[in-house]
Amino acid sequence: MEIYIHIPFCEKKCNYCDFLSGPADPKVRQLYVNALVNEIRERAAKIGRGEKVTTIYFGGGTPSILETEQTGAILATLFEEFDVTDDAEITIEVNPKSAGGKLQFLRGVGFNRVSIGMQSAHAEELELLGRIHTHDDFLKCFWGAREAGFNNISVDIMTAIPGQTEEMLAETVNTVLRLSPEHISAYSLMIEKGTPFYERFGETEGPVVGEETERRLYWMTVDMLKSHGYRHYEISNFAKPDFESRHNMGYWKREHYLGMGLGASSCMPEDGAEVRSRNTTSIEAYLKDPLAREESSILTRDEMIEETVYLGLRMMDGVDTDDFQKKFGVTLRSLYGDTIDDLSAQGLVYEGSSSLSLTDMGIDYGNHVFAQFLR
Repeated sequence: MEIYIHIPFCEKKCNYCDFLSGPADPKVRQLYVNALVNEIRERAAKIGRGEKVTTIYFGGGTPSILETEQTGAILATLFEEFDVTDDAEITIEVNPKSAGGKLQFLRGVGFNRVSIGMQSAHAEELELLGRIHTHDDFLKCFWGAREAGFNNISVDIMTAIPGQTEEMLAETVNTVLRLSPEHISAYSLMIEKGTPFYERFGETEGPVVGEETERRLYWMTVDMLKSHGYRHYEISNFAKPDFESRHNMGYWKREHYLGMGLGASSCMPEDGAEVRSRNTTSIEAYLKDPLAREESSILTRDEMIEETVYLGLRMMDGVDTDDFQKKFGVTLRSLYGDTIDDLSAQGLVYEGSSSLSLTDMGIDYGNHVFAQFLR
């Protein structure tokens, strides 16, 4: 199983962000850490030590906003309460501004992978996005992580930023390539409701820069990263050999995961069924009862099949059709033969001897393809 820990605090919410996060004073953050430690202990008592934990991921928000002793207490509790494998991938997301002198400590207490939110090498783009860090902050953070002993670093960059040109994006990508991180995530900017960007750009259909430009920037990024030895292993993710995000791969392959913290989602076996649940999204409710759930439902066989297909198609290796048959007792073709034939004829999917995957055109029309497998 995998574990996700949600830290919902930031110094300032970015203009594009619709994640469950926001500012909070030090007192609230400490109360939250106390509640989170309690949740970890109580969830562990309910689950037992049957499944080995292969990945731990601290996401947010901004996990690096916490004091080092707070982060250390959370991770130490996880080690105490769960059977974490010796080779577990343990990731923390950091903002270049708040990571500061914490990286040496984080490496020392057990984190072995760090994900740094760079987004852009350009001051004007960082300001537009509402980021609190500068490019110099990012560089100091990256080299600080290397000096602290992190040999598995992921860098996030953003494409399709309003006003972004090919030359600007190329400079950002080349800046990252010169640093040679083990992993790079490249996300196209999406305008989400409830964000400052929605108020500013919400009436625009599709990407602010236009569909054609967004796709051109995306494929330019893909080509640049692949030409420098990065494997394009998922729609938005690239890695050097053997440095794919094991945690995210677990999501796409539908491994069991336990989410803890405000609004965190889980998919775990309970009483012989597979249950999808979500913690409360109210900070007041969470501080009173860290086991409070906002949603909980038993997944049907059809839902598990649908998820296996559309999540699997996000990976460049696609859906393993042999594994699919072992899991569900039927072939993928027996359920979706006509759909596969139609999508193949349109040039959107490729059917191999033991896999079904997206073509390059299929990546461009991914949401359309995924929808065809929903009953």
